[in-house]
Parts: sequence; structure tokens; C-alpha cells
Amino acid sequence: MRVVLVVLCIAISAVASSSALAAVGQADGLSVCGNVVGAKWVFPNTGGRVTGTKYGVTAFGVSCAVAKQYAIKLSSTKLPGKLVGHSFPITGGPKGYTCSANPDANGKLLAGSCQIGPKSAVSKHGFSWGGRPG
Repeated sequence: MRVVLVVLCIAISAVASSSALAAVGQADGLSVCGNVVGAKWVFPNTGGRVTGTKYGVTAFGVSCAVAKQYAIKLSSTKLPGKLVGHSFPITGGPKGYTCSANPDANGKLLAGSCQIGPKSAVSKHGFSWGGRPG
């Protein structure tokens, strides 16, 4: 049940914070951009049985090419904590974007998002990515 809840939270976080790169490459509407291969992640509370290197990417008001580029780049980010379900601010995203991420079992990035403006605001430009088993 807890794994399902965490997956649901990550999925909601990824879609809700889709809002990123107007100046870098813009597209209209929500786009499911497919998968990219990035840094290895380990899903929390699975005893290391659920791992992977694939990340699903979505974008809103941002081109899929830009969203995928940053998803790969930011996938190797080490987070300052391991609190499952907690979102930590991260750097290295596009200029003018606010980015945050959720940790995997080892404090590395499992899912993240970037958007123009603060996370407390709704943005029409953003993207998100999250670990995908298989």
C-alpha cells in the first residue's frame, strides 16, 4: 500500500509541476515525451528490488527535446536528504526555473520537476520526470 501511495504521489507531483522552458523551447499543452535513460534509481521501501535507469518525461509549455535534455542531466543529482515523499530544491535546471526532486532509497533522484516561478505558483511552463521500472 505504501509503495502504491508513493508512486501515486510521484505521478501527481510530476504532472502538477509540469511548467518549464518558455524561453528555451516552447510547446503548447501537456506532452507525454516518452522515456530517457539517466542515473540509476532504487525505489524506496522495496528492499532494492525495484530499480532502473529509465525516466518518463512530461512537459507543459516546453519542448520535449528540452525537457528530456534536463531530465537526463538532473537525474544524477544527489539530494540533501532521504525523506520519502519529501521534495528537495535542486539546482542545475534552466535559467529562470525553480526545480525540485524526490529522493530514491539512497538519497539520489527518483522524480523531479522544474517550472518558471516558485513552486507555490501555477506555471504554464514546466516539465517533470520520474523513475520507470522495466
